[in-house]
Amino acid sequence: MKKNELQSAEEKFQFYKERRDEFNALAREAREERDLINEERKKIKEELQRERDARDSIVALMKEHKERKNEYREKILAIKKYMRELRRNSGNTVEAEYVRVEDEIKKIERELQVRPHSLRDENKLIDKLRALTRRKEELKKEIEKKNQVLGEVKDLEGELANLQILEEKERKELSNLYEEQNKHHKRVLELKEKLKYLTEKMDEKHQEYLKYREKADAYHQKAQEMLKKIIEIKGEYRKKRDEERAILENLEKEAKEKTEMKDEDVEKFIEALKKKKKISYP
Repeated sequence: MKKNELQSAEEKFQFYKERRDEFNALAREAREERDLINEERKKIKEELQRERDARDSIVALMKEHKERKNEYREKILAIKKYMRELRRNSGNTVEAEYVRVEDEIKKIERELQVRPHSLRDENKLIDKLRALTRRKEELKKEIEKKNQVLGEVKDLEGELANLQILEEKERKELSNLYEEQNKHHKRVLELKEKLKYLTEKMDEKHQEYLKYREKADAYHQKAQEMLKKIIEIKGEYRKKRDEERAILENLEKEAKEKTEMKDEDVEKFIEALKKKKKISYP
């Protein structure tokens, strides 16, 4: 009975040990796969940070260029408004009036030289000539002022053209930076998706690892319990063998002392005892 129990215990121990080793191997494989995925995650995270830094750096540059572009745009609008006011205030009638007044002066002068007039009429013509001469001087000053304004407008047109060139340069730079920033941003989104996928796979492998470790630990516990049982059974076998050996030695000793049998007779006597089931160990 004990022999069958020992054999069964050893078979179970071997089975538990093999299952433990199988699950340990699966756990090790899952752990290695998990660690490989984690290494890939680290690389992706490093690249993701680089792409984010590049994108954010470009965004900062875009902000600077946009501020300059807006500054140029404000100056352009202000200059255009000022130029419109200058042109509106200067008008186009001053030169025409000046020519008309000058022609009127020449006409009066010619009339005074060519035709005789009464003193009264002559004085009227002279007063009118003086008034026209004063108006001519006023118009001359207005024309000079207008020419100064037009000169300022011309200077402003040059400044305006320069500002428009600078604004266009900033606009093109902004467009190029936007494309570059957009490229990095798309890469950031791709890497985030990849990182999410790898994180999920790593978690799956970690759960597999824990599941296999749990099973391996359970079979290891069973194997340990069965090993303890085997040791107990073998301990009982040894104890019984020792007891039977002691009985056998005592029987041999008693047989010699009491019967003074020869050795071969003692052997026969022991065999007889064994057949009668007095002892079970040879």
